[in-house]
Amino acid sequence: MGASNWGMVWTAIMPLAVILYYFFRKKYKDQRVSSTLFWQEQMKELQASPYLKKLQHHLLFYLQLAALLLCVLALLGPFSESETLAGNDFIFVVDTSATMLAGSPSHFEKHQQEMKSLAAQAGGKPVSIVTTGASPEVVVRNEQNLDAIEQAVDQLAVSYEKAEMEQTILFADTLAANDSTVIHIFTDTLDRDLLANKTDQSYKVHGVSETLRNLAIQQFGLSETEDGVRGIVQLVNDSDETLSALVRLSAGATEKTVEVELAAAEELLVPFEELPADKNWQATVDVRDDYAADNTMATYLAPPGNAVVIDSALHELIASGFRSLDLDVRLADTAQLQPDSGLPVVTNQSELLEGAVPILLIGRNDETAFEVSGQIETQEHPLFAYAELEEVYVSELYPPFDGYETIALISGQPFIQVSPVGDIVVLSDVESTDWPLFPSFPLFLWSAMNSLSGDEEFLGFFQPNEHRSVSLASDTGEWEIFKDGDYSHSYIEGEGPFIAPSEPGVYEVIGDAETKTLIVQLASEEKTLTAGSSYTMGVAETAQDTVRFSFVPFIILLILLLVAVEWEVYRRGIETR
Repeated sequence: MGASNWGMVWTAIMPLAVILYYFFRKKYKDQRVSSTLFWQEQMKELQASPYLKKLQHHLLFYLQLAALLLCVLALLGPFSESETLAGNDFIFVVDTSATMLAGSPSHFEKHQQEMKSLAAQAGGKPVSIVTTGASPEVVVRNEQNLDAIEQAVDQLAVSYEKAEMEQTILFADTLAANDSTVIHIFTDTLDRDLLANKTDQSYKVHGVSETLRNLAIQQFGLSETEDGVRGIVQLVNDSDETLSALVRLSAGATEKTVEVELAAAEELLVPFEELPADKNWQATVDVRDDYAADNTMATYLAPPGNAVVIDSALHELIASGFRSLDLDVRLADTAQLQPDSGLPVVTNQSELLEGAVPILLIGRNDETAFEVSGQIETQEHPLFAYAELEEVYVSELYPPFDGYETIALISGQPFIQVSPVGDIVVLSDVESTDWPLFPSFPLFLWSAMNSLSGDEEFLGFFQPNEHRSVSLASDTGEWEIFKDGDYSHSYIEGEGPFIAPSEPGVYEVIGDAETKTLIVQLASEEKTLTAGSSYTMGVAETAQDTVRFSFVPFIILLILLLVAVEWEVYRRGIETR
């Protein structure tokens, strides 16, 4: 509290003058006395307390005196001061990774309260809020309204994806208006080396020094054996004390459990033998720790899809196209194309179709090609989700297979077919087309590999909010995503990449009459808790350290109210005369 204009204290003589005026003002009124015998008694009563009686019968006086006192107070300029943040504008970088859910209350909830407190101390200075992730997002920009800032903070949510703090800080740097901008980073831990070379900006890191208990499922995998399915759960005790836990594996009505105990910083592999051949499995660890997001992990029993066997007699461009997809390309002689590994085979040997091995047939060895001309017309199919063939030139085609589905034509002649068992047939040699010159060629090979080596009902493993191209095609072009029967969001084909849900778990992707399974898993970095600290780096040019709130506007409102009441009292007094 203070006053900005003490020189106006002399105005206090004005209410004193009013008081003196009322004390000594003479006022006469008619007084009827019934007898001279009572005259002395009446005078004694009036002279006993003349000043007090004057004051008691003058409401107008009180109102005028109160208004004058408030005027004097307003002229003194009363105000209150409170501490404000150093800097002229602020950027809040908010870590929304999964580890911010650790603790009770969570680190994220504590940071939300801290952000509100700092925003209140900003004193109306601009505040921007940026969330972390692969694509940092600006929640508010240069906001000065405290209510709007608090509402934005309340609406923040954990996205579960990796923080990507380095690129988020670089993004926040681009929002800084000048050297007086202070960037507040709200996270659990941040390496000082990330800010060591940033001398042109001021950073305030709000870390968490609390050491928590955590037992995480680091990895969970399944493999097929002669005795059934084998599962292995890798546990890591990321704590300073021994923890006991119950590991549970479940799929449908099947459930198996194992009790374990892990010492501090211990890793343990927990095997599960002779499991039934279900595809969707979930591992859960029941343990009393401070971080639940890494206590559950789902997986899918799918065939391997990272390698392909290519007939060495085919053109080298085919092998080059697969190598560009970072696949393990294995060349084999035509006579040795009977692998027992179950890997997809790329060849022109028609006799291998509809066998035990998935086949991508390019050309035919049992027929003669004929000339063709015209533009390629494609049907709705996942193989063409990202591979457009309209501009591809094809000079020769082979005769089609009877009973196969035709998904691409040239002048009414089948160009690409799909067998009843899922084999893919391209009825042309690479030498008879300019397809390898187009980006659609490796994209088609990628889609073909996904179709041949993977399970058509399984869309894949994703990290939270991961953007990825997927092979999805339906008549309506819309896919709805559900988790445990609850709607999550929709994906429209052709409107950008597919975006995975943020929360880990098993999801169903439903389009028309087709349903696919999608699994979202936490990144390995989000399964380790590390105690951090709070610190400051860089120096900001601060304009002021306190903010001043004046009481004068409120005093003026009170004076106006008193004047209104005084007028009403005066009006009523006139009417009663």
